[in-house]
Amino acid sequence: MTRPHVAPGAIFALCVVLYLAAAAALTWVATAQPWLGLRLGVVGQSVVVTDIAQGSAVSRDMIGKPLLGLSADNQPTIPVTPLDLIEEPDGIGDQETLRRFFDRQDRLHDALRSGAVTLTFDQADGPESVAVRVQESRPVSDLPMKFWTQIFVAFVGMFIGTWVVCLRPHEHAGWWFLLSGIGLALASSSAAIYSSRELALSLTAYSVACRVNPGGSLLFGIGMVTLFLSYPRRIVPKPVLWLPTLLIGACILLVLGPGWPDKLNNAPDMIAIIMVALLLVIAAQVAANRRDPAARAMLGWLGVSVAVGAGGFVLTSILPTLIGLAPVIEQSTAFLFFLIIYAGIALAVTRYRLFDLANWSYGILFYGLGVALLLGLDAALIYGLSLGRAPAFGIALAAICMVYLPLRDKVWVLLKRNREIPAEELYRRVTQIAHARDPEDKQRLLRKFWSDIFNPLRIKDQPASTTITALQDDGRILTLASIGNLPALSLELAGQGSRLFSSRDLARADAILSLLDASLSQHETYLQAVSAERLRINRDMHDNIGVLLLSALHTGPRERKDLLIRQTLADLRELISNPDQTDWDLRDLLADLRAEIITHFEAAHITVTWQADEITKGRISHRLAHALRAFLREGTSNILRHSGATEAKVRIALESDGLQLTLSDNGSGFDSSVASLGNGFRNLRNRFTQLQGAFSYSTGAKGTTLTAFLPLFSTQKEAAAE
Repeated sequence: MTRPHVAPGAIFALCVVLYLAAAAALTWVATAQPWLGLRLGVVGQSVVVTDIAQGSAVSRDMIGKPLLGLSADNQPTIPVTPLDLIEEPDGIGDQETLRRFFDRQDRLHDALRSGAVTLTFDQADGPESVAVRVQESRPVSDLPMKFWTQIFVAFVGMFIGTWVVCLRPHEHAGWWFLLSGIGLALASSSAAIYSSRELALSLTAYSVACRVNPGGSLLFGIGMVTLFLSYPRRIVPKPVLWLPTLLIGACILLVLGPGWPDKLNNAPDMIAIIMVALLLVIAAQVAANRRDPAARAMLGWLGVSVAVGAGGFVLTSILPTLIGLAPVIEQSTAFLFFLIIYAGIALAVTRYRLFDLANWSYGILFYGLGVALLLGLDAALIYGLSLGRAPAFGIALAAICMVYLPLRDKVWVLLKRNREIPAEELYRRVTQIAHARDPEDKQRLLRKFWSDIFNPLRIKDQPASTTITALQDDGRILTLASIGNLPALSLELAGQGSRLFSSRDLARADAILSLLDASLSQHETYLQAVSAERLRINRDMHDNIGVLLLSALHTGPRERKDLLIRQTLADLRELISNPDQTDWDLRDLLADLRAEIITHFEAAHITVTWQADEITKGRISHRLAHALRAFLREGTSNILRHSGATEAKVRIALESDGLQLTLSDNGSGFDSSVASLGNGFRNLRNRFTQLQGAFSYSTGAKGTTLTAFLPLFSTQKEAAAE
């Protein structure tokens, strides 16, 4: 029996509902505490009222007054000390102080639960006692921003971890990632309860929250260290993968086991050691994957995200506590650093835009280093040279802008491994490829061109149907589309296998292919224009110049021969230097052709009859004039050379939409199959077809007849035909 399939989206939606329910439960716990409505802060060695919330039973006259203690009815006053406002109890140094802290917190909470307390404030003339009614629950609106920040961090980590598992449920790396998310959620959500308290929590609440918090942090370490021992490549034997679980699990038992909370203050040391171990494991992964560009791209991003996230958390929250200083950033805010880790790891585990991870990681590294240098220099100027905060920050910012940013740009250029070709050289080589005539030479130039740009490990041919330029296999392959008569190619691993192709490479390849396509199109248009011009010259040479030279050859009188040669030279100059002549006067053109054709026939002792309808004055384009001239000259040339005729007849009839042309003789005819192989009739048919006219011939023992129709189009129609 097959197991029912549950869609990953449904699983993810169910988990989201559960997480939201857990967040609601935590909010209920935070609001179910007794509430005075006081905002307390530490000034020197005193706890001072900094503000009083709306709805509080305490008079606003108490703002700015030191709070010395509180007591329930007929109970001794419990002193309130700056230690009671500490955000993270595991930062308390010794065991005895930690136990006293929990005991005083429990007594303060019991007093608040009584419903009525007496607050003791320090006044100029001595202590002043104020009786206050304690509200049973805390308004949701009174929960501080750090509570919501920690809840947000907790459940964003679990959301991302669940999303990764739903996408890749069969990969162990995703489950280890989810385990670390669960650990982060436990640590952050439990810290949200006690770090956002108004004044005190019960020992029961503390015992639960302060066990869950370090336990979650150490569970986070189990998930992270094991993840990087196995991803992107397993670098230890399988049994060793369970070593972090055993070692860190022992730490969890040590901190949370019998004798709690005596070992609670060892948790920061353990977390710091785990973070160092995590960085070492990442370094080992980098060394193991140094020849795998995809893995190296992932680890470049992961290393930066973990270094910035975990390093920022340790440096701002854990390390100052270990050396006895106040945290640079409250732990509730420092939890935001973990979101950097989760965002980076989620992108890498899901391989989203893997080809861009290297660029992103370099960018974040440079900006993160810049911010660190700015803060470090600012602190050095303030504490080392005793400068004011504003001048110190200005000097630090100026130094970063003048020194670090230009240096960063130079380093970035060195790290970029694209081979930048100058624009002039790029244009020259694109033109060289487009103009190459030999296909093999064109392919050789094309491959050399892409090799010089991206230096790929291999270049392979792709099917001609490849029409899209795209990144494949997580950026290992850049597929180049086929354009024009250029083949489609695939480039494997840029920089001789040292890196993946990025979206920037894809955009660059697209731009170059567009330039190549435009150059190929322009060159093809140029070749077509050259071919058309050659065809025109060849056709006119055959139809016009050839006829005139032949007539000159068969003409006896010198004057006539000279006239024909001069006419030939004039037509030749017009053919070469003025291909786009102006329009012709139709009547004048027919008169010139009549004189020319009759002269040719008379010189050959052939009787000719010229019949033409009356032509009113009008103009025709040079293309129509060339076609008319070619018909009469080509027909005359054939009669003179091949027909053996004694009579010829020319008929030009004017119709409503054009001229009907007929040229016939009484010669012996010709073999039409042989004539179809020549250029003369083929040129005539092409001319008239292009002008939307018609040409035909018939031949037999009694002679040959050529027939053509020449349409007299409007200028617009002729322009369209051209």
